[in-house]
Amino acid sequence: MKRNIQINPIFSLAALIASTLALVYITNEYILTINFYERNGQPVSGIPDLESLVYQNIKKVIYLYTVIYTVIKVFTIAMILATGLYFFEIKVRFRDLLQVVILCEFIFLLPAVAKICWFWQERDIVDLITWQNFYFLSASSFVPEIKPAFLLPLQTLNAFELAYWFLLAAGIQKIAKTDFDRALRVVCLSYIPALFTWVIFVVYFTVVYFPQSY
Repeated sequence: MKRNIQINPIFSLAALIASTLALVYITNEYILTINFYERNGQPVSGIPDLESLVYQNIKKVIYLYTVIYTVIKVFTIAMILATGLYFFEIKVRFRDLLQVVILCEFIFLLPAVAKICWFWQERDIVDLITWQNFYFLSASSFVPEIKPAFLLPLQTLNAFELAYWFLLAAGIQKIAKTDFDRALRVVCLSYIPALFTWVIFVVYFTVVYFPQSY
């Protein structure tokens, strides 16, 4: 009899974090360098003797933030989906649901890789605003001038986010042994409203506390 090999979600999460950190490392070392910020008129510290030290400390914070953000994100999404499954009276193990979320998160590494490749040849001339606004196959890539307050909504509207919804539904279908339409309804009525609530909250916070960004 053929046995199903189950991967521990901890290993999947570690692989996701390691892959994400690798992309962050490549970005910091070859694109968003000290010279990049100086060329854009935004030196890291403003003190020549401390530029390298401050930049190294900033990178450490970025790596730590990346790990914390990734862990919080996958667990939060898993809990949101678990709530949706509860209301649909679909029983699954949280461990299995967490594994689905983690595996689906790998799709967001694709636009990050595409972004690095896109700017690799032009890293010596690209400006900070262009780098921040660019998100492969998203609405922000087609808008020439974006107010900072609307950057997140436009970047959220991307092909990979849409694919993520269907991947979540396919994963739920498999672990819950239900039909795809029902699994997709769980995603549409739990994860998607939570996502848009988060985007609206960020926009509201940005406009209220940073009115110059509007």
